[in-house]
Order: sequence, then structure tokens, then C-alpha cells
Amino acid sequence: MAKQIKVIKCPQCGSTDKTEIKPDFYRCNSCQTEYFLDDDDVTINYNHNYNHNNNPAFGNDASKKAIKVVAIVFGVIMLLVILINILSAVFSSSNSSNSPAQTYSVTERVPEEQGFSASRYNPQLFHKSGTDQPLFMVLESRRYRASSEEKDNGLYLVVYDPLAKKELAAQKVGDDNFSGSNVSIRSFNDGNMYVIIDKTTLYQFDKERLKLVEAGKKFFSAKQELQIGVATVEFVYSDNGDGLVLLSNDGKKFYYYPLVQKLYKEDDYYDARRGFSNLLPGAQEKTIHVFTRQSSDYPEDKLMLLKIRYKDNGSGPKDVPDNISWRKDYGGSGIFTDRDPYRKVLFDSYMKASERVIDWKDLTPQRLYFSPEVLLDEGGTLIISFKANAAPNSAYKMQKINSSTGTPEWTADLPKDQKFKSVLNYKSGYIAVADSDELFFYDNKGIQTGNFKLD
Repeated sequence: MAKQIKVIKCPQCGSTDKTEIKPDFYRCNSCQTEYFLDDDDVTINYNHNYNHNNNPAFGNDASKKAIKVVAIVFGVIMLLVILINILSAVFSSSNSSNSPAQTYSVTERVPEEQGFSASRYNPQLFHKSGTDQPLFMVLESRRYRASSEEKDNGLYLVVYDPLAKKELAAQKVGDDNFSGSNVSIRSFNDGNMYVIIDKTTLYQFDKERLKLVEAGKKFFSAKQELQIGVATVEFVYSDNGDGLVLLSNDGKKFYYYPLVQKLYKEDDYYDARRGFSNLLPGAQEKTIHVFTRQSSDYPEDKLMLLKIRYKDNGSGPKDVPDNISWRKDYGGSGIFTDRDPYRKVLFDSYMKASERVIDWKDLTPQRLYFSPEVLLDEGGTLIISFKANAAPNSAYKMQKINSSTGTPEWTADLPKDQKFKSVLNYKSGYIAVADSDELFFYDNKGIQTGNFKLD
């Protein structure tokens, strides 16, 4: 019978790669199965031969060549890696021997963040001793960013040159558990600034060397009653002059005015700061400017800028006129009603005598003021601030007023949302304290020339 031409495939794996071992007998080159063909090409008989000496997947020549190539490449790569490591070690050893002082660290050290953050309190403007140079003092609660500087955290008394915009001096006055309330600052009639720290220690601030100098021992040694020692020290109210409230170590309370060396007990102190009969030698007439306060008896009355003449007791006890408003005077003390006779007064006879008021007048009778404050009243220079109108969000203005006539000399609009606390004059103009970390500069015509904001 004639044979048909067909593709002969291995009946085990289907491969056509085969070797004819005799007529019509074949061996599969892939899986080594032997098979033959019947004459009628219908039946394929095979013998599946498991050859354990040969791996079927790598049995052919092409596979063996591929394995050899992979092995050679892998070997070359490993050889190069070993060679590089050896050369690197050799050169590293050579550099170390030639430069013994040079060292290397595997981990790069990240530098610590420098500087500090600060909260600021109790700003003070003053002139450097014997000069017209303006200086700015403020309490700073500093917290340093670098862990290596944590020991420096605390409360500092810092002085800045606002014109040069730089720090001049910083003195630590307390650890980081201190706050601005632990330090009080007051200017006395002698032109010096005094500082009380933690109600225990009194200092004078040296305006020349810009540092604190202990003053308590010098002041207290002048009085025998204080030789036992002082337990606590505080300033009297600012309206009561250059005095101190002392508690001695034996528990006695005194009011002491060190510049005139006057020591008072409670009852004597009340009388010493009131009335013309208790004035000390050297008391002089003085003029101040004060805004009236909103009256509870006459709430619709406008606020006034008063020019008040009074007898000033110098560095001794006093009650400087303040907190003045229109009120009903019934002619004495007791319980009264609106049916009882009364007078509308700013100062009754008792107030005028106790506060040593000579006379007063409304300096600007035609003016209407909203939220006014006196910023500077010194040497004939009078500067005030006020809101433009009654709106709560109205901006503030600053104005210089002629203290003799009440006429405005110039007016400046304050920066938005700013309210000034005080003003210092110097030869080039004025410096105003806004927040405890920002100052504004004005020339002698009230034109803003710059500002200085602390970081």
C-alpha cells in the first residue's frame, strides 16, 4: 500500500525533533521516546524510555551551549566584583596611612537648627544715658531650638538699638519657668529705671553699660527698721510715685520711698500721699494732660482732654489725678437718690484737696474723641491716639497737639489693626511702640519713615 506523507510527531511530547534508528523506527530527541510506524500509517507504537543519565530539559546541544554562556558571563561578573572590592580596600588603606588625622563617618550628621523663639513683654523706650540715642528694652522669654542650647532657655532682659535694628545687650534674669509677670519695671523721678525680679530683688538698670546693678542693699541700709532684712519687694501703684511696698523678714509691712528715704506704715502712708499739708520740701507745680473716662452717672457725656495743674510731691508719696469722670456730688457720704440735691462735678472739694489739684480746663472743648489715650506728655510735647469714629473696627490715628492752644499740629494714620502703647521723641522724630515686638518711626512732621519688627 502506498504511504501518505505526514508530519511525524512524538506521541509522548509532540516534538518533531527525532532521529531515525532504522526504517520506520524513531527516537525523540526531546524526551528519548522510541516509536515506529505501521504500514498503513494508522498506528504509532512507542517505547517511552526514561534515561536517568540525561536531563530531558537540557539534553540538546543548543541548551548546553546556552548554559555555558550564562555560566561564563556570571563568572566574569563575580570576578569583576571581587577585583573592585580588592582595589577599593587597597586605596582606602593607602589614604588612611597617608592622612592619619582624616576620619570618615558612614552616617552624615544633620546640623541642629539654630536661633530661638521668643515671647515678649513689658516694652520700654528710653534714651541712653547722657545722649539723645533712643533704645528699646523688652523682656524676652526665649526657647532655643538646638538641644545643645536648652540650658540657655529662660527669661532675658534685652536691649535693642531700634535705629540700627540690632541687639545691644541681653541679660538672663530667670530660668524657663519664669514669665513676664515675674519682672516689674518702673521709671523713677531721678531718671533711672528700676527692676524687681520675682518680688525678692531690686535692681537699678544702668543706662550706660546696659545691665542690671543690685540696688536693694544700698536703699534698705538707710533705714534701721529694714536691717533685719526684706522678704518681698514690689512697686506701689504708678499713680502713687516712686515708692516700694516692703515686707520685712519679721513680717512687718512698710511703704518706702528710697529717693527721699521716707518709710511709712499703712495708716501714715494713706495720709502722706494726700493733701497739701503733707507735701515734702521741694514740691513743685506740674501740668499733666488726662482724658476723662466714661461716666456711669452721665454715660452720654463726651470724653474730654483735660489740662490739669497740681502740686507734685517729687519722689515722695502722691495721688496723681487719673480715672476722672463726671459724677453726682451729693455733698457728703451716705445713701442718696435722684430726688436728693446734687451737683455735676469732675472734682469735688475733697478730691481737689486730696489729689492736690490747683485747677483744670478742657483743652479741646469742640473735639469728640473715641477710645483716646495720651501717648507722650513730656517737656511740652503732647501726643495722643484715638479712633477715627465710633465704629468698633475703626482704625487709630496719632496726633500731636499744641499743649497751649489745643490745636492739632499733625495727624498720622496708624497701620491697620495697630494701637500704640507709648511714644519717645528724639532729634529725628518719634518712635512708637505698637506690639511688644514692633516699633514704628515718624519724622517731626508725623510722616512714617519706617518700622522695626523683631524676629
